[in-house]
Amino acid sequence: MSAKILKATPSSVFLPEQGELRRLPRAPKRHRPQKFWDGFEDRALVYDVFWHLDNKQVLLVCPPPLNLEEYWLQASFKAMPSGQVLQPQIHNIRSSMTIALQDVDATQTHIEITFAGQKFVAEIMPNLADDFDGCSVMFTMSQNNPLSWIAEWARYHQTMHEVDAIIFFDNGSNVYTPEDIEKTLAEVPGVKKVLVMSVPYRYGPHDPGVIFHRFWANFLQVSTFSMVQRRFAGKAFGLLNVDIDELAAPIPGSDVFEMAHESIDGLYRMRGNWVESVVEPGVTDPMPNHLAFRTVRKDFRHKLNAKNGHLTPAGNGWLILMCIPVCTE
Repeated sequence: MSAKILKATPSSVFLPEQGELRRLPRAPKRHRPQKFWDGFEDRALVYDVFWHLDNKQVLLVCPPPLNLEEYWLQASFKAMPSGQVLQPQIHNIRSSMTIALQDVDATQTHIEITFAGQKFVAEIMPNLADDFDGCSVMFTMSQNNPLSWIAEWARYHQTMHEVDAIIFFDNGSNVYTPEDIEKTLAEVPGVKKVLVMSVPYRYGPHDPGVIFHRFWANFLQVSTFSMVQRRFAGKAFGLLNVDIDELAAPIPGSDVFEMAHESIDGLYRMRGNWVESVVEPGVTDPMPNHLAFRTVRKDFRHKLNAKNGHLTPAGNGWLILMCIPVCTE
């Protein structure tokens, strides 16, 4: 039986292309290559607007304000169509910002934002936490990764960790459609619910102009974490985030979700082994799946950062956190 396919779209707000107002990076006068500027998100104000799990608040998930902070502090918000003036609570971190609008009447459909003298109207999207109630949810973001890899990635984690729901952010793929991803994931045995959301926005560049936290400008990825936790998975059993080229290693007699539930703080940390992009001898498939890559570095300097946990075929080893969702403002 195929999985149930759920639908969701983001409610986004961008500064107009013809305007001069733009987001600037940290230390904007530092030299950076053109590639950085081409990938830097300078126009997005809001990635998504949706009801909180409590149906009393509306949440806006945004990139960090940076030089636009003074405009956000002076911004005004109204619920529409009533025109109710709303008071914002702004929660700002390095790569993302969440704005909570309090005591919004449940009959309202849109939020009007007055920002730097300009008015924007965004639809309030539904909260889908009930659809993922009790699910073991895996989520990721991807662009143009082969469908065969996506299928193997899902099949592996369903088998090894009993993933039964997948939230997939498609970052503007142009070799297939979101419907193709839906079909691929829905056919994986054991997966019961699939949601593919198209987010064709700038992912964000690495920043050579910043010594520490050079991935700070990956606004979209960090913001989708907040969207998953607050719009989709507020009632989920647990969350697992892994890229398409990453596999969470098996845990004898358990899985990552159970391990997180058994931990004191609801988190289970996995340190990665970097698997090289060297195909095993005898593999002739031009697009082999993850298990064709088994070569791991033995250099001791690599081992300083590589612990048993998750396997990363042909890619970079990231620290992956699995958390139990906590509904916050």
